Amino acid sequence: MEGVIHLDTLYLVVKYPHLDVFENWYRYAMNVDHRKLKEGIVVGDFVVKGGASAYKFSLWQHDARVFLSDQVDDKIGEGKGIGIWVQLGPKFLIHHVYNLHDAVSELISAIGVKQQYPISISRLDLAMDLFDVEMQAQDLNFWKRGWVGRSKVSGIHFSSRTGVLETINIGSRKSSIYLRIYDKIAQATKEGDIEYWRDVWKGFEGPVTRVEWEIKPRRGNFGKDLQDFHLFTPGFSVIELWNYLLNWGRLCTPNPNDSNNRRWPDAPLWAELRAFAASHAAGVDWPMSRYGKQYQGMSEAYIKFVSGVISGGMARFNHEDPSVYGMLDGLEKNGESLNKIQNKAEKKAKIISRL
Repeated sequence: MEGVIHLDTLYLVVKYPHLDVFENWYRYAMNVDHRKLKEGIVVGDFVVKGGASAYKFSLWQHDARVFLSDQVDDKIGEGKGIGIWVQLGPKFLIHHVYNLHDAVSELISAIGVKQQYPISISRLDLAMDLFDVEMQAQDLNFWKRGWVGRSKVSGIHFSSRTGVLETINIGSRKSSIYLRIYDKIAQATKEGDIEYWRDVWKGFEGPVTRVEWEIKPRRGNFGKDLQDFHLFTPGFSVIELWNYLLNWGRLCTPNPNDSNNRRWPDAPLWAELRAFAASHAAGVDWPMSRYGKQYQGMSEAYIKFVSGVISGGMARFNHEDPSVYGMLDGLEKNGESLNKIQNKAEKKAKIISRL
Protein backbone atom coordinates (compact mmCIF):
# COMPACT_ATOMS: atom_id res chain seq x y z
CA MET A 1 0.00 0.00 0.00
CA GLU A 2 1.26 3.46 -0.89
CA GLY A 3 0.08 6.87 0.21
CA VAL A 4 0.73 9.77 2.56
CA ILE A 5 0.32 10.12 6.32
CA HIS A 6 -0.05 13.59 7.83
CA LEU A 7 -1.52 15.83 10.49
CA ASP A 8 -4.53 17.41 8.76
CA THR A 9 -6.14 19.70 11.35
CA LEU A 10 -5.06 21.19 14.66
CA TYR A 11 -7.24 23.31 16.99
CA LEU A 12 -5.52 25.13 19.84
CA VAL A 13 -6.75 27.29 22.71
CA VAL A 14 -4.33 29.95 23.95
CA LYS A 15 -5.14 30.72 27.58
CA TYR A 16 -4.72 34.45 27.13
CA PRO A 17 -6.46 36.32 29.98
CA HIS A 18 -6.40 39.94 28.76
CA LEU A 19 -8.65 42.19 26.65
CA ASP A 20 -5.98 44.20 24.83
CA VAL A 21 -5.60 41.93 21.78
CA PHE A 22 -9.36 41.70 21.31
CA GLU A 23 -9.81 45.48 21.62
CA ASN A 24 -6.94 46.25 19.25
CA TRP A 25 -8.49 44.15 16.45
CA TYR A 26 -12.14 44.79 17.26
CA ARG A 27 -11.88 48.39 16.06
CA TYR A 28 -11.58 47.02 12.53
CA ALA A 29 -14.62 44.76 12.89
CA MET A 30 -17.01 46.95 14.89
CA ASN A 31 -19.77 48.74 13.03
CA VAL A 32 -18.99 46.78 9.84
CA ASP A 33 -21.87 45.29 7.89
CA HIS A 34 -21.93 41.51 8.43
CA ARG A 35 -21.96 40.91 4.66
CA LYS A 36 -18.71 42.83 4.28
CA LEU A 37 -17.26 41.04 7.28
CA LYS A 38 -18.18 37.73 5.68
CA GLU A 39 -16.10 38.67 2.63
CA GLY A 40 -13.29 39.93 4.85
CA ILE A 41 -11.40 43.15 5.48
CA VAL A 42 -7.67 43.19 4.79
CA VAL A 43 -5.67 44.55 7.73
CA GLY A 44 -1.92 44.15 7.36
CA ASP A 45 -1.07 40.46 6.92
CA PHE A 46 -4.52 39.30 8.08
CA VAL A 47 -8.08 39.28 6.78
CA VAL A 48 -10.65 40.19 9.44
CA LYS A 49 -13.80 38.05 9.14
CA GLY A 50 -16.81 37.05 11.21
CA GLY A 51 -16.59 34.89 14.31
CA ALA A 52 -18.21 31.76 15.73
CA SER A 53 -20.14 31.18 18.95
CA ALA A 54 -18.71 33.45 21.67
CA TYR A 55 -15.83 34.50 19.41
CA LYS A 56 -16.99 37.77 17.86
CA PHE A 57 -14.61 37.87 14.90
CA SER A 58 -11.63 36.08 13.39
CA LEU A 59 -8.29 36.82 11.75
CA TRP A 60 -7.37 34.77 8.70
CA GLN A 61 -3.88 34.24 7.29
CA HIS A 62 -3.78 31.65 4.52
CA ASP A 63 -4.67 28.32 6.18
CA ALA A 64 -4.55 29.66 9.75
CA ARG A 65 -7.53 31.23 11.53
CA VAL A 66 -7.49 32.99 14.90
CA PHE A 67 -10.79 33.62 16.73
CA LEU A 68 -10.99 36.39 19.34
CA SER A 69 -13.48 37.00 22.15
CA ASP A 70 -14.03 39.55 24.89
CA GLN A 71 -14.93 36.67 27.25
CA VAL A 72 -11.52 36.63 28.93
CA ASP A 73 -10.38 36.42 32.55
CA ASP A 74 -9.90 40.21 32.85
CA LYS A 75 -13.62 40.67 32.17
CA ILE A 76 -15.44 37.66 33.61
CA GLY A 77 -13.11 36.33 36.29
CA GLU A 78 -9.93 34.31 36.62
CA GLY A 79 -10.14 30.87 35.04
CA LYS A 80 -13.46 31.61 33.35
CA GLY A 81 -12.19 33.06 30.07
CA ILE A 82 -12.33 31.12 26.82
CA GLY A 83 -9.00 32.45 25.55
CA ILE A 84 -7.93 32.66 21.91
CA TRP A 85 -9.01 29.88 19.56
CA VAL A 86 -6.56 28.94 16.78
CA GLN A 87 -7.52 26.71 13.83
CA LEU A 88 -4.71 25.34 11.67
CA GLY A 89 -5.49 23.59 8.39
CA PRO A 90 -3.44 21.06 6.39
CA LYS A 91 -1.63 23.60 4.21
CA PHE A 92 -0.25 25.36 7.30
CA LEU A 93 0.60 22.09 9.04
CA ILE A 94 2.27 20.45 6.05
CA HIS A 95 4.28 23.60 5.28
CA HIS A 96 5.45 23.92 8.89
CA VAL A 97 5.80 20.21 9.65
CA TYR A 98 9.36 20.66 10.98
CA ASN A 99 8.91 24.02 12.75
CA LEU A 100 5.34 23.90 14.01
CA HIS A 101 5.99 25.40 17.45
CA ASP A 102 7.93 28.32 16.00
CA ALA A 103 5.25 28.92 13.36
CA VAL A 104 2.48 28.97 15.98
CA SER A 105 4.53 31.31 18.18
CA GLU A 106 5.03 33.68 15.24
CA LEU A 107 1.33 33.59 14.39
CA ILE A 108 0.27 34.37 17.96
CA SER A 109 2.91 37.07 18.30
CA ALA A 110 1.74 38.67 15.05
CA ILE A 111 -1.74 39.29 16.49
CA GLY A 112 -0.27 40.97 19.59
CA VAL A 113 0.42 38.23 22.16
CA LYS A 114 4.02 38.97 23.11
CA GLN A 115 4.56 36.46 25.92
CA GLN A 116 4.13 32.71 26.13
CA TYR A 117 0.89 31.41 27.62
CA PRO A 118 -0.41 27.88 28.14
CA ILE A 119 -1.81 26.37 24.93
CA SER A 120 -4.11 23.37 24.99
CA ILE A 121 -5.03 21.10 22.08
CA SER A 122 -8.78 20.88 21.60
CA ARG A 123 -8.76 18.85 18.40
CA LEU A 124 -6.37 17.18 15.98
CA ASP A 125 -7.05 15.17 12.84
CA LEU A 126 -4.69 12.45 11.63
CA ALA A 127 -5.07 11.32 8.04
CA MET A 128 -3.96 8.47 5.81
CA ASP A 129 -4.32 9.16 2.08
CA LEU A 130 -4.37 5.74 0.41
CA PHE A 131 -3.34 5.54 -3.25
CA ASP A 132 -5.23 3.29 -5.66
CA VAL A 133 -7.96 2.53 -3.09
CA GLU A 134 -11.38 3.32 -4.57
CA MET A 135 -14.08 4.47 -2.17
CA GLN A 136 -16.86 3.37 -4.49
CA ALA A 137 -15.44 -0.18 -4.44
CA GLN A 138 -15.98 -0.50 -0.69
CA ASP A 139 -18.62 -3.06 0.32
CA LEU A 140 -20.96 -1.15 2.62
CA ASN A 141 -22.56 -4.28 4.06
CA PHE A 142 -19.10 -5.69 4.81
CA TRP A 143 -18.23 -2.50 6.73
CA LYS A 144 -21.43 -2.71 8.75
CA ARG A 145 -20.98 -6.41 9.61
CA GLY A 146 -17.21 -6.35 10.03
CA TRP A 147 -16.69 -3.15 12.00
CA VAL A 148 -15.69 -4.01 15.59
CA GLY A 149 -15.29 -1.32 18.24
CA ARG A 150 -17.08 0.90 20.71
CA SER A 151 -18.55 3.05 17.95
CA LYS A 152 -20.59 1.90 15.00
CA VAL A 153 -21.10 3.02 11.42
CA SER A 154 -23.11 6.19 11.97
CA GLY A 155 -23.38 7.85 8.58
CA ILE A 156 -23.20 7.05 4.88
CA HIS A 157 -23.09 9.56 2.04
CA PHE A 158 -23.48 9.03 -1.68
CA SER A 159 -22.63 11.42 -4.49
CA SER A 160 -25.66 13.50 -5.46
CA ARG A 161 -24.35 13.56 -9.02
CA THR A 162 -23.29 9.95 -9.64
CA GLY A 163 -24.91 8.08 -6.75
CA VAL A 164 -21.68 6.27 -5.83
CA LEU A 165 -20.49 5.84 -2.26
CA GLU A 166 -18.35 8.78 -1.11
CA THR A 167 -18.18 8.69 2.71
CA ILE A 168 -18.51 6.32 5.65
CA ASN A 169 -18.65 7.88 9.13
CA ILE A 170 -18.01 5.92 12.32
CA GLY A 171 -18.88 7.24 15.77
CA SER A 172 -20.05 10.69 16.85
CA ARG A 173 -18.36 14.06 16.44
CA LYS A 174 -19.25 14.72 20.07
CA SER A 175 -17.07 11.85 21.27
CA SER A 176 -13.29 11.79 21.78
CA ILE A 177 -12.66 9.95 18.49
CA TYR A 178 -14.58 10.16 15.24
CA LEU A 179 -13.58 8.32 12.06
CA ARG A 180 -14.24 9.27 8.45
CA ILE A 181 -13.42 7.22 5.37
CA TYR A 182 -14.05 9.15 2.17
CA ASP A 183 -13.20 9.80 -1.47
CA LYS A 184 -10.48 12.45 -1.19
CA ILE A 185 -10.45 13.12 -4.93
CA ALA A 186 -14.16 13.99 -4.91
CA GLN A 187 -13.80 16.15 -1.79
CA ALA A 188 -10.71 18.02 -3.01
CA THR A 189 -12.25 18.58 -6.45
CA LYS A 190 -15.38 19.98 -4.85
CA GLU A 191 -13.34 22.37 -2.69
CA GLY A 192 -11.03 23.42 -5.53
CA ASP A 193 -7.88 22.02 -3.83
CA ILE A 194 -7.19 19.08 -6.10
CA GLU A 195 -4.02 20.55 -7.63
CA TYR A 196 -2.60 21.26 -4.17
CA TRP A 197 -3.18 17.66 -3.09
CA ARG A 198 -1.77 16.28 -6.34
CA ASP A 199 1.40 18.16 -5.44
CA VAL A 200 1.41 16.71 -1.90
CA TRP A 201 0.93 13.27 -3.46
CA LYS A 202 3.93 13.88 -5.76
CA GLY A 203 1.79 13.92 -8.88
CA PHE A 204 -0.16 10.71 -8.22
CA GLU A 205 -3.17 10.72 -10.58
CA GLY A 206 -5.20 7.68 -9.50
CA PRO A 207 -8.00 7.25 -6.95
CA VAL A 208 -7.29 8.27 -3.33
CA THR A 209 -9.31 7.24 -0.30
CA ARG A 210 -8.72 9.06 2.96
CA VAL A 211 -8.99 7.42 6.40
CA GLU A 212 -9.14 10.25 8.92
CA TRP A 213 -9.41 10.21 12.70
CA GLU A 214 -10.73 13.31 14.47
CA ILE A 215 -9.43 13.33 18.05
CA LYS A 216 -10.59 15.57 20.90
CA PRO A 217 -8.01 14.88 23.65
CA ARG A 218 -9.88 16.56 26.52
CA ARG A 219 -12.88 14.28 26.02
CA GLY A 220 -10.91 11.06 26.19
CA ASN A 221 -8.37 9.27 28.35
CA PHE A 222 -5.36 10.82 26.67
CA GLY A 223 -2.06 11.78 28.26
CA LYS A 224 -0.97 15.32 29.05
CA ASP A 225 1.45 15.25 26.13
CA LEU A 226 -1.49 15.02 23.74
CA GLN A 227 -3.45 17.80 25.45
CA ASP A 228 -0.72 20.36 26.05
CA PHE A 229 0.75 21.91 22.90
CA HIS A 230 4.00 22.79 24.68
CA LEU A 231 4.58 19.07 25.35
CA PHE A 232 3.52 18.16 21.81
CA THR A 233 7.14 17.93 20.76
CA PRO A 234 8.43 17.50 17.18
CA GLY A 235 10.36 14.28 16.77
CA PHE A 236 7.94 11.89 18.47
CA SER A 237 7.34 8.65 16.68
CA VAL A 238 3.60 8.41 16.09
CA ILE A 239 3.50 4.64 15.71
CA GLU A 240 2.00 4.00 19.16
CA LEU A 241 -0.72 6.59 18.63
CA TRP A 242 -1.54 4.96 15.30
CA ASN A 243 -1.63 1.57 17.02
CA TYR A 244 -4.17 2.91 19.50
CA LEU A 245 -6.34 4.40 16.77
CA LEU A 246 -6.18 1.24 14.67
CA ASN A 247 -7.36 -0.76 17.69
CA TRP A 248 -9.98 1.75 18.90
CA GLY A 249 -12.09 0.25 16.16
CA ARG A 250 -11.16 -2.02 13.27
CA LEU A 251 -12.54 -3.58 10.15
CA CYS A 252 -12.62 -7.37 10.53
CA THR A 253 -13.40 -10.39 8.44
CA PRO A 254 -16.46 -11.93 10.16
CA ASN A 255 -16.06 -15.52 11.33
CA PRO A 256 -19.44 -17.26 11.37
CA ASN A 257 -18.00 -19.94 13.67
CA ASP A 258 -16.96 -17.46 16.37
CA SER A 259 -19.58 -15.38 18.18
CA ASN A 260 -16.90 -13.21 19.82
CA ASN A 261 -16.15 -10.59 17.18
CA ARG A 262 -13.10 -9.38 19.15
CA ARG A 263 -11.36 -12.54 17.99
CA TRP A 264 -12.15 -11.93 14.34
CA PRO A 265 -9.06 -11.27 12.19
CA ASP A 266 -8.35 -7.92 10.59
CA ALA A 267 -9.86 -7.50 7.16
CA PRO A 268 -7.20 -7.22 4.42
CA LEU A 269 -7.66 -3.44 4.19
CA TRP A 270 -7.15 -2.98 7.94
CA ALA A 271 -4.11 -5.25 7.97
CA GLU A 272 -2.63 -3.11 5.20
CA LEU A 273 -3.36 0.05 7.21
CA ARG A 274 -1.40 -1.36 10.14
CA ALA A 275 1.56 -2.18 7.91
CA PHE A 276 1.32 1.22 6.24
CA ALA A 277 1.34 3.04 9.59
CA ALA A 278 4.22 0.94 10.88
CA SER A 279 6.37 1.48 7.79
CA HIS A 280 5.74 5.22 7.52
CA ALA A 281 5.02 6.61 10.97
CA ALA A 282 8.18 5.41 12.69
CA GLY A 283 10.35 7.58 10.48
CA VAL A 284 8.11 10.63 10.24
CA ASP A 285 9.40 13.61 12.19
CA TRP A 286 5.98 15.09 12.88
CA PRO A 287 4.98 17.20 15.87
CA MET A 288 2.72 14.79 17.67
CA SER A 289 2.59 12.57 20.71
CA ARG A 290 0.71 9.47 21.75
CA TYR A 291 -2.10 8.18 23.86
CA GLY A 292 -0.41 6.55 26.80
CA LYS A 293 -0.06 5.88 30.51
CA GLN A 294 1.24 8.67 32.70
CA TYR A 295 4.54 8.46 34.57
CA GLN A 296 5.21 11.44 36.83
CA GLY A 297 3.25 13.70 34.49
CA MET A 298 4.81 12.28 31.32
CA SER A 299 3.74 9.49 29.00
CA GLU A 300 5.82 6.38 28.40
CA ALA A 301 6.33 7.61 24.83
CA TYR A 302 7.81 10.89 26.10
CA ILE A 303 10.24 9.02 28.37
CA LYS A 304 11.30 6.81 25.45
CA PHE A 305 11.59 9.83 23.17
CA VAL A 306 13.88 11.72 25.58
CA SER A 307 15.97 8.60 26.13
CA GLY A 308 16.26 8.08 22.38
CA VAL A 309 17.30 11.68 21.70
CA ILE A 310 19.97 11.62 24.44
CA SER A 311 21.41 8.25 23.39
CA GLY A 312 21.37 9.31 19.74
CA GLY A 313 23.14 12.57 20.57
CA MET A 314 25.77 10.75 22.61
CA ALA A 315 26.46 8.40 19.70
CA ARG A 316 26.53 11.10 17.02
CA PHE A 317 28.89 13.50 18.80
CA ASN A 318 31.40 10.77 19.67
CA HIS A 319 30.69 7.38 18.14
CA GLU A 320 33.97 5.94 19.45
CA ASP A 321 33.36 6.81 23.11
CA PRO A 322 29.74 8.05 23.53
CA SER A 323 29.00 9.93 26.74
CA VAL A 324 26.74 12.65 28.10
CA TYR A 325 29.75 14.94 28.60
CA GLY A 326 30.86 14.44 25.01
CA MET A 327 27.37 15.30 23.80
CA LEU A 328 27.28 18.49 25.90
CA ASP A 329 30.70 19.47 24.58
CA GLY A 330 29.48 18.90 21.02
CA LEU A 331 26.39 21.01 21.64
CA GLU A 332 28.57 23.80 23.06
CA LYS A 333 30.72 23.79 19.92
CA ASN A 334 27.59 24.06 17.78
CA GLY A 335 26.19 27.10 19.60
CA GLU A 336 23.95 25.33 22.13
CA SER A 337 25.64 26.04 25.45
CA LEU A 338 24.52 24.51 28.73
CA ASN A 339 23.42 27.98 29.92
CA LYS A 340 21.34 28.43 26.77
CA ILE A 341 19.69 25.05 27.29
CA GLN A 342 19.09 25.86 30.97
CA ASN A 343 17.37 29.14 30.04
CA LYS A 344 15.09 27.32 27.62
CA ALA A 345 14.24 24.76 30.33
CA GLU A 346 13.39 27.46 32.86
CA LYS A 347 11.01 29.17 30.42
CA LYS A 348 9.26 25.88 29.66
CA ALA A 349 9.09 25.00 33.37
CA LYS A 350 7.24 28.26 34.06
CA ILE A 351 4.71 27.45 31.36
CA ILE A 352 4.18 23.90 32.63
CA SER A 353 3.75 25.13 36.22
CA ARG A 354 0.84 27.33 35.08
CA LEU A 355 -1.08 24.51 33.40
